[in-house]
Amino acid sequence: MSNISWLPAAVAQASERFLQSLKSLDFTDSHTWLAVTGLTRSGKTVFISSLIHNLLSSFQNPNRMPLLRVAGDGRLIAAKLEGAKAHRLPRFPYRDNIEAMAGTVPDWPHRTQDISEIGIDVHFVPAGALGKLIGQIGGSPAKLSVRIVDYPGEWLLDLPLLSQSYAQWSRSALRLYRRGLRAQAAAPFLAFLGDHPHDGPASEETAKRAHDFYCGFLRQARDQHGLSYLQPGRFLCRGSIGEVPYLWFAPLDCPDHMDEPKPNSLAALMAERYEVYKRELVRRFYEDHFRRYSRQIVLVDVLHALLAGREAFEDSRLALESILQSFRYGSGSILAKLLHGSHIDRVLFAATKADHVPDVQRDHLAELLRHMAAFPAIEVKSSNAKIDVVALASVVSTTEDVQEIDGQTVPVVVGRPVGARKQARFFVGTVPIRPPRSEAWAAPFLNVPPFEPPPIDPSPVDGIPHINLDYALEFLLGDLLR
Repeated sequence: MSNISWLPAAVAQASERFLQSLKSLDFTDSHTWLAVTGLTRSGKTVFISSLIHNLLSSFQNPNRMPLLRVAGDGRLIAAKLEGAKAHRLPRFPYRDNIEAMAGTVPDWPHRTQDISEIGIDVHFVPAGALGKLIGQIGGSPAKLSVRIVDYPGEWLLDLPLLSQSYAQWSRSALRLYRRGLRAQAAAPFLAFLGDHPHDGPASEETAKRAHDFYCGFLRQARDQHGLSYLQPGRFLCRGSIGEVPYLWFAPLDCPDHMDEPKPNSLAALMAERYEVYKRELVRRFYEDHFRRYSRQIVLVDVLHALLAGREAFEDSRLALESILQSFRYGSGSILAKLLHGSHIDRVLFAATKADHVPDVQRDHLAELLRHMAAFPAIEVKSSNAKIDVVALASVVSTTEDVQEIDGQTVPVVVGRPVGARKQARFFVGTVPIRPPRSEAWAAPFLNVPPFEPPPIDPSPVDGIPHINLDYALEFLLGDLLR
């Protein structure tokens, strides 16, 4: 408490009342929702685990997060996990994830399969002259409660389905599946369709077999060919819904002139289930969950898409363009009709695993992501949400070195690949800042494997080495921590 005994009695009493009023100011009502998403293997689980661990550690080690201004300015008082409450969603397994990475044999945590949440309370001194004065008086005058939600990015791929009939979706999907890598993976499914026409009799068994063939194709396209634009998204990441019959549908060969299937036909059964899927899963996700989010980060494994080849890279662009529809709120948009005014204020797109390339190439990752889906044009059109792009590594699992290749000294990264006993050097090649032209794919980029996690202290004291995690948090939450 400040010493004011030297002031005249009346002035001292007034000053005392002023100081007491400052102490009684309530800054504790601030709260926000931060949604984290991305396609498979983009690093959502590791991102949230590292974000929480570094926030909990930031008072002990503010140098770990200097670009997060509340920490860099010394205004952070404490960050604490929210206590047990009766929330609607499963709790994000932060402690289990940290224990996995900090174990005797370090391992990466399991990837996201369903929606989950976790809360963290950030106590801080407000910025500016008033904030400093309040900080001198004592106490913890300001608190931001952040509810972090983790959900599969595949679910965002389903938004365009809301504006398509079953026949329209089937035609567009099958045109895509008969080209390139998809045609290889889809061969068994397409053969099944050849024996089961759209106007055949409705059959529960046929519909389920078509669905199983179709899901097998989607998994192979994702896991063996690195493809991303795969619909419906819930067929790959079902979450907790289980095997409900309205999921048992797949696209059929619907002729161009057909919009409504013939009653009691196989296509009519598929179309009925398709509409239930849209109502029960797609609409409900946006109306019950998505409308709550005010801040959003979308993680994109740009490097994996680049290394997987031309078709996988172009497919990632298609997926990204589809995901972007979830952040367009203009008149007549699907979201404007669904959310009735609710929208996200800030969206950050992050090119993850930036530690897999040398420092001189990390800006290239961000620029490549920025140009993958014409972000400059989107930023002009979407005045409702502030958008930014960054290269990010939630956990740094490599170091940098140089190596002589073909008579030239080039920067490389050094790390221990998952399952290997020793560290090795890796050179990815030159990461382009724009999507490569067709002739550029003739000389493939060199592959970089996933690396083992570094040693991590499970106690929230030192934090976890990262790249631009503090920048990401400052963009997403910094204005709420002033």
